[in-house]
Amino acid sequence: MENTAKAHPSTTMPLLPISNNPSNPILLHSPTSRCVAKLVVVNRALLLTLGTFTLLCVFKCKSIIPEPLKIQITSLFVSKLKVSNTSFGANWDVAFTIENPNVVSWVRFKRIEGSISYEDNSLSKFPVEPFELGLTEHKRLRVKISTTVSHDCQPAVKGRVSEEIKRQHEDGAMNFNMHLFAWATYSNGWWGTQDVTMEVQCLDLRVGFLPIVGFGSWISRGPMT
Repeated sequence: MENTAKAHPSTTMPLLPISNNPSNPILLHSPTSRCVAKLVVVNRALLLTLGTFTLLCVFKCKSIIPEPLKIQITSLFVSKLKVSNTSFGANWDVAFTIENPNVVSWVRFKRIEGSISYEDNSLSKFPVEPFELGLTEHKRLRVKISTTVSHDCQPAVKGRVSEEIKRQHEDGAMNFNMHLFAWATYSNGWWGTQDVTMEVQCLDLRVGFLPIVGFGSWISRGPMT
């Protein structure tokens, strides 16, 4: 008996490759991809919240503890300096700048009182008009003072001190000191105001005098902070 059966060649179906294409609809709609997408959104939200909180803490710290003001004396001139056994006189011309380095607090100066002294002896006092400094703002101030006092009214400038000032003036140079006392209020609009009292000292301001004319200027290498 003849066998009529024929062998048919086997056919193989190719396997579909797994695609790395992010646009694959199967991957986009899979539960794993949706979970990853949610985690990314949550992480971004947490980072944004953390960054905002950090900035608020920094601003709050800067507003509660404001940075000190930067004060620089830029020039000092003395003219008509006269010292005798009965009186002391001089004209003063002082220039200085006050800078507010704070980015969240502005400053209102309610009162400023200044004085110029020799050693611990006050020679002249002067007031400064009230003013305000905005955020990171600076202001240049110039004060002109004319001092003529008798030793009876100002006994500190008498005797040994008077003789020292006279001798150093004749030698061509002497040192002065300048003090500033300020009463101010820091304001930031968020956490209210803060009243402060400041004292500034610029010591050993050496002034060189021209012979005979009695005019002197501060011998400096730049502004004194």
